[in-house]
Amino acid sequence: MERQASQRPGLGYAWAIIGALLAISPASAHEFWIEPDDFSVSMETEIKADLRVGQDFKGDAFPYIPARFSAFKSYDRLGESDVDGTTGDLPALQLAPRSEGLNIFTYVSAGERIRFRDWDKFAEYLDMEGLTAIPALHDARGLPRDDIRELYTRCAKTLVAVGDASGDQDRATGMRLELVAGENPISIKPGTDMSFTLLWEGEPLADTQVALFSKGETPDSGTRTLARTDADGRARFTLSATGPYMAASVHMIEAPADRNADWQSYWASLTFGVE
Repeated sequence: MERQASQRPGLGYAWAIIGALLAISPASAHEFWIEPDDFSVSMETEIKADLRVGQDFKGDAFPYIPARFSAFKSYDRLGESDVDGTTGDLPALQLAPRSEGLNIFTYVSAGERIRFRDWDKFAEYLDMEGLTAIPALHDARGLPRDDIRELYTRCAKTLVAVGDASGDQDRATGMRLELVAGENPISIKPGTDMSFTLLWEGEPLADTQVALFSKGETPDSGTRTLARTDADGRARFTLSATGPYMAASVHMIEAPADRNADWQSYWASLTFGVE
């Protein structure tokens, strides 16, 4: 499908955005997600979605920039394919559906680095993301509190129903940290529960914080609800209203010795819509 020129902001803009992306870190923007224009479309409708970075499910959109990701994938009933584009495309995801069913899109960012020279800021970020064990582990490793080096990778996912998707389910796609919806969003009604399984390297990750964000009807009326995964890596939330939702979680490990860093974090997000 041919794209309109108005959707291409140009290479100069795209490279300016690369500079902005380099400044975006876990300390300044706690979430990264894929946000479709619509979570349910017909076979005749092009799927469009933004890549967004921000906080509390509000943020800026960024264009398609291959240098910023290690994988950008689409999964449907016909299998797996790459999400193609041209540097500068905005929205970053623009494609015609190949088949009916639940379409899954994933994005794994290129690794980025951040350096903390203020322990309080690092501790505040850890507390926000429920990484409560890290401060004691940091001190036990004899690491300095005034020069903390971290690597981070974003693992984003979204679910889009194309035509009749009632018989489909979300599934693991192989991202290192991944949230998998336990129910098809199109079967969820306001006031009912939805579960999410958090996987680390394909295995359930227990006792880890998962946050669920809703947008609300106005920019300031969204909510953030917290839960921790059980022994099976599962967290459950009651979805109180219709609209867009995002589940998000962070896992932090000791960075490999050859990466010149203290910690390595992975950020998972899963967006979906309830009608």
